[in-house]
Amino acid sequence: MKLDDSQALLKRCRKQNERLQKALEINHLIAGELELGPLLRQIMEITQSIMDAEGCSLFLIDKQTGDLVFHNTTASHEAQMKELCRLSMGCGIAGWCAEHSSTVRLNDVYSDSRFADEFDKLTGFKTRNMICVPMIARGQLIGVSQVINHHHGDFSLSEEELMESLVPMEAIAIDNARTHQRLLDKQMLKHDLELAKSIQNSFLPSSMPDVAGYAASTYIHPAFEVGGDFFDVVTLSDRRIAYLLGDISGKGVSAAMVMSGVLQALRSELNHGGSAGEILSRYNQSLCQTASNGMFASIALMILDPETGIVESANAGHPPPIHLSKQRIWQADEASGPPGGIISNVHYDCETAVMEAGEMILFYSDGLTDARNEQQQMIGMNRILAWMQDAPANAPACIDYLTKRINSFVGDAPQTDDITLMALIRRD
Repeated sequence: MKLDDSQALLKRCRKQNERLQKALEINHLIAGELELGPLLRQIMEITQSIMDAEGCSLFLIDKQTGDLVFHNTTASHEAQMKELCRLSMGCGIAGWCAEHSSTVRLNDVYSDSRFADEFDKLTGFKTRNMICVPMIARGQLIGVSQVINHHHGDFSLSEEELMESLVPMEAIAIDNARTHQRLLDKQMLKHDLELAKSIQNSFLPSSMPDVAGYAASTYIHPAFEVGGDFFDVVTLSDRRIAYLLGDISGKGVSAAMVMSGVLQALRSELNHGGSAGEILSRYNQSLCQTASNGMFASIALMILDPETGIVESANAGHPPPIHLSKQRIWQADEASGPPGGIISNVHYDCETAVMEAGEMILFYSDGLTDARNEQQQMIGMNRILAWMQDAPANAPACIDYLTKRINSFVGDAPQTDDITLMALIRRD
């Protein structure tokens, strides 16, 4: 073997060894870097070095539109490319590669009709040759990896094969990083929901006050981890007891966060005293001044004098409570106005009645009446009134009875609204 041939062979062996070392670097990335941004940059830099290319680009599929979206490059004009490069499937060389899940190697891109030269024209970059390889992870196309302009002429068949051996490792690394990010996002969401739930629960009474001659029990079940339903029991300065149950417009975290402010405002107005109607009127005026984005709150408020059994009731657009005595079941035609936060300067009237011995009052949110089973049948008010015929004359037992009837009726149908119950009974 001639000296020149030996030197050429040695040079090729060294080059091949360098490429293998670089390929191992990509392999290490799979188990190492899990942050997508830095991972993409490292993949492109290593690929560019291995392939002796002037630049590398990566297009990832937008799952919502199906477009190929430019994510990274080691070539110049990266900022311009990010603005320009969003390809429809089948458009340009990268789009054709993705659509057909097939590698493309071109040593004269301008001689190929598939090549889109708009990017070269707009950026001043001159593309001579390229290799595009589809990226497959878990059997799904996730994008295209592309190297542009060989430093020493054309891309060879062996370099095409090398690129095809690198890209599957890149795809695995990207898929791992995305999976890792989804898990982090899920953990963060779980943490945020737990925090929101903790904040919400901190504003709700942990137990019902012990009022001589009366007993109360509650139940709250959000449609999601947190919700907009709320209840409260407040002892006023004149020793009367305020019972209220309400529903914030919306659901989930946003409604839960608004709920805390609503309860604080209501407690403030309750501390200022007055009739149930006056309290709701002042509260509505305050909410109209602070509510945003169409937020409103329905509220049923009852103020009880435990010594006399006299109750004042006012209602801001909330379903009226159900009354249950030994003789009958009814819904009082209580004073009602619009939900709080919609119309300012509303005067809410209140009704006065006497809660008789043995009488029970059930407050509830519309999530109860609107709950549906798998056949899309609603529970409805008539069904609830029929259930109450057999309800035990005991507040905790009544709540337990109703929740069992609700669960039996709804079955496995998904819950779409918060359900909240509060039962108050005057003992015999």
